[in-house]
Amino acid sequence: MFDRRTFLKTLAAAAAAAGTMPAWGQQTFPSRAIRIVHGSNPGAPQDVMLRVLAEEMAAVLGQPVNVEGRPGGTGQAAIAYLMNQPADGHTIFSDATGITSVLQLPGAAFKWTDLQPVYRMQLDPFALYVKADGKYASLADFVADARARPGSIRVGGYGTGSPHQISMRLFGDLAGIKTTWVPFDSGTKAIAAVMGDNLDAAMSNISVYPSFKGKAKVIGTTSEQTIPQFPEVPTFKAQGYDLVRYHWRGMFVRKGTPEAIVEALYRGVAEAVKRPKFVEYLNKSATLDGSMPIPEFEKLLEQQAKDDLDLLRELGMVKS
Repeated sequence: MFDRRTFLKTLAAAAAAAGTMPAWGQQTFPSRAIRIVHGSNPGAPQDVMLRVLAEEMAAVLGQPVNVEGRPGGTGQAAIAYLMNQPADGHTIFSDATGITSVLQLPGAAFKWTDLQPVYRMQLDPFALYVKADGKYASLADFVADARARPGSIRVGGYGTGSPHQISMRLFGDLAGIKTTWVPFDSGTKAIAAVMGDNLDAAMSNISVYPSFKGKAKVIGTTSEQTIPQFPEVPTFKAQGYDLVRYHWRGMFVRKGTPEAIVEALYRGVAEAVKRPKFVEYLNKSATLDGSMPIPEFEKLLEQQAKDDLDLLRELGMVKS
């Protein structure tokens, strides 16, 4: 059981040992409300997840935790806000897999290395959506049409150079097809365009499927195994395409935040993700707990950044 008094004593001792006491040791952390900013629209998977988690974090940390969406620049508007706040842990930026691709594109205002990783909370499989009563009854139908009309099939999803576009490109390579990517400022808007016959397909995430089930259907998901909540949804792997990858969502603070505060946030979030309400949310949304130690999260980002840069160069989005 989480003991807040012991937690704060340990934090203060760690801060003193690290030599950070003069900067923040006169008061315990957190000393006021925490704000989590993100770049998604209201009701997007990131926004929904964070609001559930914020409630549990508040219970653990003993201070209000507020969530604020700041869309724009594929997350960079939210990063800009973070960078204008003190590096004291009271402002957190939440982003996802795409952080290492988007921030390596030409014109990016920030680098992913400007941020200190804190916690990876959630894993959400990618999913390929088509219209429920449309022309594609299966993934095989989609692939056959794409092979017959190279470059004519329009697939939409979040952002440019995003993990959703990359996932679609990886599937295209495996299937031997070429499609045209149409960027949207949210995956749910891309799915709505599919339902309105304005798009052939959308690459989004499985977590939003309950909102569209019956009007749109998923013909392939990147999960390793069939998702128990949606047994009717086949994986790409089961259909002969070895595409297994997950869209993770995590938290970051400004680089330069005292290590003791970063560790305190890590422990607080680690406790929050185990609380019943968040565990129930993960189950209902067919997503997984993505928890890992900070050093492992840092290594994941480093490798992912290298892989993303190679693919962005291959796509012609970044010059060699």
